[in-house]
Amino acid sequence: MFRACNTLRALIRKYCGPAIAAAAALLLAGNATAEKPPDEVFAVTAAITLPSPQKITAFDISFVDPVIGEYFLADRTNAVVDVVDTATNKLVAQLTATPPFAGATGNNDTSGPDGVITVGHKEVWAGDGNSTIKVISLLTGATTHVINTGGKNRADELCLDPRDKLVLMANDAETPFPFVTLISTETYSVLKTIVMNGTGGAPKATNGIEQCQWNPRTGKFYVNIPAVNGPPGDDTVPGAVVVISPETLGIETVFSIPLDKCAGPQGMAIGPEVQILLGCNASTSSVIINTQSGTVIATLPNEGGADEVWFNDGDSQYFLANSGPSYSNSQLLGVVDAWSHQTDPSVVTGIKSGVNGVTRGGNHSVAADPVLNQVYVPIASTSNLPGTSSAVCGVGNVNGCIAVFTATGDDKARPPQ
Repeated sequence: MFRACNTLRALIRKYCGPAIAAAAALLLAGNATAEKPPDEVFAVTAAITLPSPQKITAFDISFVDPVIGEYFLADRTNAVVDVVDTATNKLVAQLTATPPFAGATGNNDTSGPDGVITVGHKEVWAGDGNSTIKVISLLTGATTHVINTGGKNRADELCLDPRDKLVLMANDAETPFPFVTLISTETYSVLKTIVMNGTGGAPKATNGIEQCQWNPRTGKFYVNIPAVNGPPGDDTVPGAVVVISPETLGIETVFSIPLDKCAGPQGMAIGPEVQILLGCNASTSSVIINTQSGTVIATLPNEGGADEVWFNDGDSQYFLANSGPSYSNSQLLGVVDAWSHQTDPSVVTGIKSGVNGVTRGGNHSVAADPVLNQVYVPIASTSNLPGTSSAVCGVGNVNGCIAVFTATGDDKARPPQ
């Protein structure tokens, strides 16, 4: 019933327009919510390891480019970007940079690579620990550009607007205030810097800047601010989502995010219709907000502690890398149906750091391939005690891996959008 209602809603929207579709949605809502769709249960179907003796221990953001069928991981341990063929789930390249990536320095603010995306399906843009972006050709493996964003610490997470040929980079670790830069993908030059210091319409960001996304339906950038006008390095005050216009290169509006539902918004994924998923790092729940108003559409209990989150258009599922959940001793891959907002069973990806006084690596990165519906989660070699990692990376594995998860349930069809 639920899938049928979504199909009908999509057809009405296509042929009758948004207004009639909205009215029809109200009539369909009772039937759509009366029956919970079947769970999608995800399990590990492959574990990708690096050439011996390399380990996967320290890493940052990951990314899938479905057009070229490749997965990319910002691998700090080996100071490279790992590239995996999603058709074979084999490592096909390790991209180095010139000058080299900073690697794992022992200080998150100066380590790299950090955020990673592809531009034009032909080059990788990766942030580094010294406030630069390294542009690497996927054809030759050579570093073609080094873009200085003007800070001292890491250039962190970034997102692409292919329509206006812009990249937005978040420099989250700068003092006294973090900033974002808007960069041309044609000239590789910084066009605008916006400092999140509480002036000129910008919020006063007191705990960095996190994941950003460009929304093709609105043509705007959206950027997470974990905390506004609070104690430094603290998520005890409400965060915000900043909306930036590619046309004016300026802030258009700021959505305040309710603290009781989402403390420390970090991860961001553009979902179907008017949905944006916020992965909330410092609360027990995460939320889905309205693209246009910023209001909370749905609260997702027991999906907090997230860093990177992802929307898979292939099966209409959200995935949350919950590496620091306060409600569990395990690190978890959260799974949420984007249409019903019902949570599917989470998957354990490791033991949470601090359990029994042991410091462990955080499995905070996730990306999905919408063509093959495969979900990629890098597993730190230090995230499990010896003997317990076999469920994720394979028996006897002490080097970590990139785990590939696929659905084993029946709820695999994506409704038309």
